[in-house]
Amino acid sequence: MRRLLSILACLSACATAHAAGTGFPAHPVTLIIASPAGSTPDTGMRAIAPAMAQALGQPVVVENRPGANGQIAAQEVLKNPADGYTVLVAAGSTMAINPHVYPRQAVDVLKDLKAVGKLYSTDFFLVVRGDSGIDSMAALIARARQKPGALVAANSGPGSAAQLATEVLKQRTGADIYQVPFNGSPAAALGVASGNADMLIETQAVTQPFVASGRVRRLATTGHARSAAFPDVPTMAEAGVPGMEISSWAGMFARTGVPADRVDRLNAALNRALAAPDIQAVLRGGGLEPGGGSSADFQQEWQAQSKLWADVVARSPGLTNH
Repeated sequence: MRRLLSILACLSACATAHAAGTGFPAHPVTLIIASPAGSTPDTGMRAIAPAMAQALGQPVVVENRPGANGQIAAQEVLKNPADGYTVLVAAGSTMAINPHVYPRQAVDVLKDLKAVGKLYSTDFFLVVRGDSGIDSMAALIARARQKPGALVAANSGPGSAAQLATEVLKQRTGADIYQVPFNGSPAAALGVASGNADMLIETQAVTQPFVASGRVRRLATTGHARSAAFPDVPTMAEAGVPGMEISSWAGMFARTGVPADRVDRLNAALNRALAAPDIQAVLRGGGLEPGGGSSADFQQEWQAQSKLWADVVARSPGLTNH
């Protein structure tokens, strides 16, 4: 009898464990976005969230917690249990650049978080004020060399991809360009459009409204090839600046202690959402190439990009904030 009771208890425990694994999520999942409303990660995630909610069978709540180079959002995620119900949504700048620019952050994203899935990838465009009189990369570089420090580049904040991409441009061309940080990418784009800065390297999703209004002009893309949406815009290499093939991405990240089966569940829901034709159309319409794939592959890509940006930061004196 005692042996029978032991077997029954084991079977009950196994059934409970199985139910716990397959029952996730049992209530709403919260996605904490590390950038402000209107930013590229925010635009992409809000397009994907409803489809993810349908795949998960639970509401998906989206919250913006910008500031402190993504640390506010990351800390919010770490305040919650490692159960997969609170997930970080962040761009590559937060996850792969900031750890090297700000090595003493409260949250070590490379250790405290793990990849869930890739939302999208996107190339950048270099844009200038519509009334700047600059109509090519050659003209921009000539202007920067004629008046060192007079050309002002906006960026979305210290440690952002926009800031480092501009540093790479300076390294490749020897141009003296003065950088000014703004509070997020939408503010940086508005800064150029309103005449408070001369140029910006940012995504299509952020810059398109100002290009459409004529307040800013595209000069080149950082993609390996021309954009299918804007085939008349040359690549940086075609415009005379090789070595500027830079892309951005955003992804979902969970606490490192979240069980693997829950990460897989979130990853599967993300992949299902990204496979929907209407979601793909929305993302591509904003210049975002749908992501997807396994969490393991995205983890590997994230770590590789981190090493790449670590090298860029090491070669850019003054960027590291100790």
